[in-house]
Amino acid sequence: MNQTKRKQYLATLVGIAAAFLTTTTIQAEPDSSSTAAPEKTASTAKDDWQPLYRGNLDDFRIYFRGQGYIDDVHSQDVFVAEPKQIHVRKGTNGLIVTKVPHSYYHVKVDYRWGAKGGSMNAGLMTHVDLASTCVKDNRPQSIEINMKADAPGSIWLASKLGPFGSTFIEKGTKNYLPEDQGGIAHDASPFRNRTILARYPDAKPNSNPHGEWNTLEAIVHGSESVEIIHNGQTVNLVTKLLAPKAGSKEPGLPLVEGGIGLQSEGQEIFYRNFVIKKLKP
Repeated sequence: MNQTKRKQYLATLVGIAAAFLTTTTIQAEPDSSSTAAPEKTASTAKDDWQPLYRGNLDDFRIYFRGQGYIDDVHSQDVFVAEPKQIHVRKGTNGLIVTKVPHSYYHVKVDYRWGAKGGSMNAGLMTHVDLASTCVKDNRPQSIEINMKADAPGSIWLASKLGPFGSTFIEKGTKNYLPEDQGGIAHDASPFRNRTILARYPDAKPNSNPHGEWNTLEAIVHGSESVEIIHNGQTVNLVTKLLAPKAGSKEPGLPLVEGGIGLQSEGQEIFYRNFVIKKLKP
C-alpha cells in the first residue's frame, strides 16, 4: 500500500470511530420526554378527615343554660347518641363540646331539622371556652355559626363574655361583604347588642327544604380567621379574634383555640358526619 492510500485508509478509520463515539454519547443521554408517572407528593395525598363523633358521646362535655358544664353528658336526654347521628330532642338550651381544644382546622357537619315549631335555631360552635364558669347564658364564650333556615352562616359573637372580632360588611348593614366587592372594615363587640354578623348574600339563604340535610363548614386559622361555608357557598368571615381582658369589656389577648361544639336551642335537630381535618399554622 503506497503512502497516499495509507493516509486515505487511516482517515476513513478515524471518521468511522468518531461517528460511533458520537452516536453512543447521544444514546446515553437521559430521555427528557419520558412519560413515567411523577413521584407522589404531600399535595397529592388523600385529605385526612377524622371523625369527631364516633357513635357515642365519650369525647364530649355538655353545657346547659343555668347549670354550666356538668359531668353527665347524657343528662336530660337532650343529646342522644345514635349509631350514625346525634339526635337532639326538644329540651334545655345547651351544647356538647369536644373535651380537647382545637386551633387550626377545617370542621364540617351535616344537619337537618326534625319536627317543625319554634325558632328552628341551633349552631356549630368554635373557640368554645372549656374552662368557663358561666351558667347564666346559653353558651360559654364562643363563636356560634347559625343554622337558622332564613340565615344559615350568620355569626353570633356568643355570650357577653366575648369574643371580639373583625370583618367586612356592606355599608349601612351588618351583612358580610368581601373587601374586593366593596365591603368596609367593621370591628364587632359582644358587648354591643350581642353582635350578629349576618351572612352573605343575606337576601339569598341557601338552605334545603325542611327535613333534608344541609352541610355547614368552618375553616379556622387560630385567632386569625374563621371562614363559613354553607352548602358549598362561602357565606361569612370573621377575623382578628380577641378575648376580653379579665373583668373588662375591652379586647385582650388573641383567642387562638377552643372546643368545637354542637348546639341545642330547644328544637329537634339531627347531626351526622361531624368531622375534622387538621390544618398547618
